[in-house]
Amino acid sequence: MADTPQTVTVVTGAAGGMGAAIARAFAAQGHALVISDLNPEPLEAVADELRTQVPVVTVAGDISASDYPERLRTAAAPARIGVLVHAAGVSPSMTNGKRIFAINFTASQRLAEGLLPAMAPGGAAVLIASNSGQMIGRPIVDRAIRKLLKGKSSLLASLMLRNSGAAYSLSKRAVQLYAKAMAPRFGKEGVRIVSLSPGIIDTPMAQLEQQQGPEMRKMIELSALGRSGRPEEIASAVTFLASPAASYISGTDILVDGGTIAGVDAAGGPMALR
Repeated sequence: MADTPQTVTVVTGAAGGMGAAIARAFAAQGHALVISDLNPEPLEAVADELRTQVPVVTVAGDISASDYPERLRTAAAPARIGVLVHAAGVSPSMTNGKRIFAINFTASQRLAEGLLPAMAPGGAAVLIASNSGQMIGRPIVDRAIRKLLKGKSSLLASLMLRNSGAAYSLSKRAVQLYAKAMAPRFGKEGVRIVSLSPGIIDTPMAQLEQQQGPEMRKMIELSALGRSGRPEEIASAVTFLASPAASYISGTDILVDGGTIAGVDAAGGPMALR
């Protein structure tokens, strides 16, 4: 990276609705950036916009590839990584359950652990999850996920991976539990790690999912604020969590869903969405 600063901010999924908003928010704060996404063309379009403000390096490719963390480390070097925001992911309509879990969780785990050695003390990792993970946060599901975190198999998890919607929720709950489980290890390096769970955010991915059935429309109707969120609202929460103002927040999930879970619970729970 030309004129390399001491630290850089890494944002994955930066060509998507939330990822691009997050990258713009950090650029506005003067953060040098390493941004990544699957396809180079839309990624470069975002980079060209941001290069008027800060240095930007792009890394295009499949986030689930085993060498992806090394590619990001190389792009950041010799700077340390001050902030990692992992926003890349896929939704239920985009692929099958096993692929959803591989991208949304397994890649998140590999990325966080692969980039930790390159992170600067005082840094923060923010992993984007989903309020759907909190909706399935029950002891039986959490036990299955904790088995997966230990490298063990789980019959319940295997069954959930057969359905793309269930796999999506499973993958996001896994991200939430992973951030909690990894906080001590990150803390030893002077780095914080949290997950952030958006509700329904007005992005092309969410619009695709809304076309598949009435559940998401009902979730919006039942939410406390009665609307979907804006990508910029997620970006503002992310920049706060990555900042010194949030220096005592680690190992937890931050729900940013406009009161969707609160509204669904008040209506009688997930069955109210049917």
